[in-house]
Amino acid sequence: MAISMLVAGSQTVEPIVGPGVAERLARLGVTRVSLLTDGLGVGIVLEGWAFNTADIDEVVRAMFPDGGAGVRIFHEIEHVAVSVASGEGRT
Repeated sequence: MAISMLVAGSQTVEPIVGPGVAERLARLGVTRVSLLTDGLGVGIVLEGWAFNTADIDEVVRAMFPDGGAGVRIFHEIEHVAVSVASGEGRT
């Protein structure tokens, strides 16, 4: 599964996530969008089995009406699944 994260500072226009944008993202292979926030800005995690991260600029344009000025793009470098080993950590 491909994953990318967009980070927009507080000076950046808020992202749009409505039905029209959702449809555009789905056509790009995005199947899940998570919005995160703190006092300094917004983070958007995008995931999808058919999502080609080479299309990330189109995703930014779809979500940010101003073209995404000031949006940082994080690309996945590693995906790790974790679990408790059998018998360890159990009480």
